[in-house]
Amino acid sequence: MKKAILPAVICFILLSSPCFSQSTDDAVKAMKKGDFKTALQELRPLSERNDPNAQFLMGMLYDAGNGVPQDQAIAAAWYRKAAQQDHPIAQLFLGTFYYSGTGVKRDFKEAVRWLQSPADKGNDQAQFYLGVIYEAGGDGIDKDSSTAIEWFRKAAAQRNTRAMGMLATLLFSRQRDEGDLIDAYVWSHLAADFDQIQAGTSARMVIAEYCSDAQRKAAEKLITGWKKKWESDPKGQ
Repeated sequence: MKKAILPAVICFILLSSPCFSQSTDDAVKAMKKGDFKTALQELRPLSERNDPNAQFLMGMLYDAGNGVPQDQAIAAAWYRKAAQQDHPIAQLFLGTFYYSGTGVKRDFKEAVRWLQSPADKGNDQAQFYLGVIYEAGGDGIDKDSSTAIEWFRKAAAQRNTRAMGMLATLLFSRQRDEGDLIDAYVWSHLAADFDQIQAGTSARMVIAEYCSDAQRKAAEKLITGWKKKWESDPKGQ
């Protein structure tokens, strides 16, 4: 099924990545307007000259089928060219392709390989997917819930609500100590507060039932602290 690249999505990707250069400015402007023919005319020669930004954007066009027939195998090839030049968003996209088996054979080891660098640099989406992979295990990756929790914590601290939900579930499930229960309360409630989808699937009410009044009070204080932090620093960095 064709998935169009919406202008809002393009803006989000470009604003969230400092790696784009002036060489692709005209192509980006065309993409924002939905003029994919012009975007392709700008990107093809740049891509052939090994410009990683242009290669990544070519991948986006093939990924969604905008201006070209949709072909996620070709998209993966373009993402790879850019990722091999340390383009962080291309590494993220290629990593998620390997995680899901989109355009390539599913391979958790390759997914981890490509997600590791952007995750280490603070990309919350890469951190989230590493958490998912380590929690699931398989394809040559050992299941490691402790490592998964570490990555979910990093992503959740940057307001990644899916990571918050996963983190709350894992902490509540293991409950090694009081801290796990309090943190599960915190992250389940924050996920619900910031994401309607998470609110519909959250186990926050169940978790709250397991908490004492003192634990709930401590958790609410932490929730207030996170919200104040994000008001001054939305990415929690």
